[in-house]
Amino acid sequence: MATLRITSDGDPYPVRAGDPLTSNGSSRVFGDGNTINDQLLDFSFKYRAGSNTNDPEAITADTGAIGITLFGVPIFSSLANTDVLPISLTAAATDFHWNTVVNNTEFIVDASGGRPENGGQYRYRSGEFIKDVKDNALLAQSSTYMGTGSFGADKSRHSDGHSKIIGYAFDGFPIYGPYGYTTATDINSPIKQLRSSYIERSSELSGRVYSYAEVSRGSFIEDYEYVETSGDLDEHNGRYCITPDYATGTYAYFLTFSDEGGNFNNPEYPYIIGPSTREQRTA
Repeated sequence: MATLRITSDGDPYPVRAGDPLTSNGSSRVFGDGNTINDQLLDFSFKYRAGSNTNDPEAITADTGAIGITLFGVPIFSSLANTDVLPISLTAAATDFHWNTVVNNTEFIVDASGGRPENGGQYRYRSGEFIKDVKDNALLAQSSTYMGTGSFGADKSRHSDGHSKIIGYAFDGFPIYGPYGYTTATDINSPIKQLRSSYIERSSELSGRVYSYAEVSRGSFIEDYEYVETSGDLDEHNGRYCITPDYATGTYAYFLTFSDEGGNFNNPEYPYIIGPSTREQRTA
């Protein structure tokens, strides 16, 4: 099996970032004073696209990057690596983990679903960047893949409406935008926005400490549970399917949102990749 190597400076340009959003790296300053600085990123991993192997690996708060976009920004889980919220200093209960996407004001996440950490490494934790990808003329000009074919004016989708690949998980499977075929293995079935199979728990888990009235539902990763067939995707936020890029099928991840109509302002847990990857993240 081939090894895929990706090197990048980590700068999302020409996709926008910051607050306010801009394509000018020098002015991408965040509320905590962090700025986006160029990195020396070098990732190697097994290329498994076109296959459907299954040997899951859990994602923890210490996992680090779990994938990378086609334009070189690392992808991280929404699982916070701190037990205390950065601004309010509210502490999580034992064995509960803050959700950085729901607590975006605490973690100072921009409207593209990203932020630079200490040292200036910009990283995504949700797929909100798709809003800028779909109509970004600079990105289309800089990438043969993104610039070839579109669904109307939307360069993030193939001509039939299926999303394009927007990155790769470090277990080697592709990550697509939010659109796929209604029937996973039938290219003649209608296009639909694929939905997560995770739902918010109706009542608080034992040990949460805070009620939903005190700390809103979804604030912790543990507030979600996987309910098979409640959505379109599996527990890793992917499925085995045919795509325009893999006519004989591949396992693939998809970005998930609760809002429809192409606005993509409300990312839906687990956003990009679930609590585990479909395969081992080893080279």
